[in-house]
Amino acid sequence: MSDSNRSLDIFEKMIAIRRFEEEVFNLHEAGEFGGHYHLYIGQEATGAAVMASLGAEDRIFTTHRNHGHMIARGADAGAAMAEILGKSTGLNGGRGGTFHLSDPSLGMPHTSALVGGAVPLAAGGAFAAKLKKTGGVGVSMFGDGCFEEGVVYETLNLARLWHLPAIFVCENNTPGAVLKSEGGNNTSNLPEGRVISTPLALGIESHEVDGGDALLVDELFSKCVARVRETSEPIFIEALTERWPGNHYSFPSMVTGITDVAMIWDDSLIGGDQAEWHKTHDPLLRFGRVMLAKGAATRDQITDIDNEATDRMAKAKDFALSSPLPDVDTIPDYVLARAGGN
Repeated sequence: MSDSNRSLDIFEKMIAIRRFEEEVFNLHEAGEFGGHYHLYIGQEATGAAVMASLGAEDRIFTTHRNHGHMIARGADAGAAMAEILGKSTGLNGGRGGTFHLSDPSLGMPHTSALVGGAVPLAAGGAFAAKLKKTGGVGVSMFGDGCFEEGVVYETLNLARLWHLPAIFVCENNTPGAVLKSEGGNNTSNLPEGRVISTPLALGIESHEVDGGDALLVDELFSKCVARVRETSEPIFIEALTERWPGNHYSFPSMVTGITDVAMIWDDSLIGGDQAEWHKTHDPLLRFGRVMLAKGAATRDQITDIDNEATDRMAKAKDFALSSPLPDVDTIPDYVLARAGGN
C-alpha cells in the first residue's frame, strides 16, 4: 500500500469513528439508551493508526472507551450501535452494551470496563500466540488511570520474564497531569510522575509518541509490531493525547459541536470557546491538514470520505433503532447450561 493510500485508510477510520461517536451521543441525548458511557472523540489518531498495522492473527483487548477501537478494527457499525442500545441484533446480542463491545471474529474477544482489566488479557493472548506459534501479537489499549491497578505491574513483569509478543498501548489523555490536579478527578498517582517509567524499570522497550499525530503513531506502531513478531519481546507505547473538552467524568458533552471537516481548510469556520481545540488539538482536523499539505488527499476526497462515513453511520443508527430488544425468554442464554449443549 502506498503512503498516500495508507494515509487515506487511516483517515477513513478516523472519520468513521468520529461520525459513529457523534451518532451515539445523539442517541443518548434522545433517551434511546441510558447510563454512564464514554466516547473516543479526540483519540482517533491513536486507535486508527494502531488498528491499521494489525492482522487477523492478532488479538486486541480494550477498555470502556472501546467504540473507536471496534470501528477502526472493522466492526459492523450497525451491530455495534445496536449493542449499545441493548438490542438483540447487537454484536453481543444486547448483553454487553457500551462498555463491553466485542467481536471474536475480528480478534477482539473481550472488552473490559474494569480499570486495567484488558492488560492481563492481552498478555494471555500473547502467551497463546507464542504457544500456538501463530505469529500473532497480543495488544492492550488502556488509559493512564490503569496504573492505579496492581495487575498492570504484574502483567508487565510477567510479559518481560516470559518473553511474550505483547504490545501495551497506554492512551494517556491527561499528559502533564499524571498527579491529581486540584479540583480534578483521580488519575495515576506515580512518585516518578511519568507513566513510561514503570515499563522502563522492568527492562521493557518503551516509547512515547504524540497520540494526536496519526502519522507518528503509525510509523512507531508499525515498527513495533514488526519487532515484536520477530523477537517475541514486549513493547510499551505511551500515546500522549489531548483530552477532548467534552470528555466529562459521567456523561460526555458535545461542547465542540458536530465536526465540520471544512475546518480543515477554512479557518473562518473556527471560532467560539473551543477554537483552540479545533485549531491545535483535534486529531481529525490535524491529520486532514497534513494530508492536504502533503498532497495525500484533496478537499473533494476528504468531503467524499466524510459523506460516505456520515451516511454509513446514519444507516447504522436506523438499523439499531429498528432492531428489537432481546426476547424475555432468552434471559438464561449464555448464563445457564442447558441440555443438548444449548
